[in-house]
Amino acid sequence: MYGHNNTAMKVIVIVGVATLALLFIVALVMKRSLKPDESERVRVVASQSPFDQARAWRDLEFVVGLGPRPAGSEKAAALRQYLAGEIRGIGLEVRQHAFEAKTPVGPKSMVNLITEIKGAREDVILLTNHYDTKQFDKFTFVGANDGGSTTAWMLEMARALKSRTGRGCTLWLAWLDGEESFGKWTADNSLYGSRALVAHLKEKGELSKIRAVINVDMIGDAYLCIHRDPDAPTWLLNPVWDTARRFGYMRHFGLSARKVEDDHIPFREAGIPALEIIDFSYGGSLVQHGQNWHTAQDTLDKVRAESLKAVGDVIYHSLSVIEAQLDRQGTRPAS
Repeated sequence: MYGHNNTAMKVIVIVGVATLALLFIVALVMKRSLKPDESERVRVVASQSPFDQARAWRDLEFVVGLGPRPAGSEKAAALRQYLAGEIRGIGLEVRQHAFEAKTPVGPKSMVNLITEIKGAREDVILLTNHYDTKQFDKFTFVGANDGGSTTAWMLEMARALKSRTGRGCTLWLAWLDGEESFGKWTADNSLYGSRALVAHLKEKGELSKIRAVINVDMIGDAYLCIHRDPDAPTWLLNPVWDTARRFGYMRHFGLSARKVEDDHIPFREAGIPALEIIDFSYGGSLVQHGQNWHTAQDTLDKVRAESLKAVGDVIYHSLSVIEAQLDRQGTRPAS
């Protein structure tokens, strides 16, 4: 009888400890889902590249100051004019890829902007982002993070990468139009710019030049935590995460993986190795993400210049490592 009671008591204790442990884990998860982690606010201890965060921030202020910039709008055209002028001011040429998109709300005239930093090789590494904002009729959506942050980031990256002219792979930087859907997201109602650009490059016989694509989206979050792309080849993903670790930004390039449908997908489907760089926990918690993403709360006070700088430093130095991977393997590397 004593032995039976002793066994029962042990079971009760084990169950109790397990329950407490489970409650502790749940509490941590709930805390993470309800409240941002202050350690995820980026601190730039030392500059690791020519990327100028103050200049990028001024560009972002201009972009957001235009207001909503949905594909096909006058404000989108005004933004293109600004981008083209700044790109030419760097001493680079602007290539405009105009196309007509069939959308659920009717045909829309859209334009992708592309600039080239000529390297020593014809092989191309393509950096992409989208400059449009999602169209909302019931509130004003300025897209400081979603659409704005990478538009400004890419412009400053063009300035920073200009010094690479004549070295390594040729770089293409593309500001893509029409990433956002009109209403509900579907395969046919989204990614208009990237789908059109892939088709255009195929037609021109230029798609085969592209050895890798890095798409950047929503990286301005004050509480920056970029998810790993589970479908990216390791030779393309690891240089980015290794560089982030080297510069002390590892807490902002997380260990968790998340699949996101974005402008890298059409290139991946066309056989081009692609990597998605995105923070899809906008605001540092599940609750904050719901309050910020695709709402009127996506404003400048939710983003930081330091976040732009961190991603700029990391991508700037990752490119040479990615080039070395391509050199070592000769043909397209396996995953």
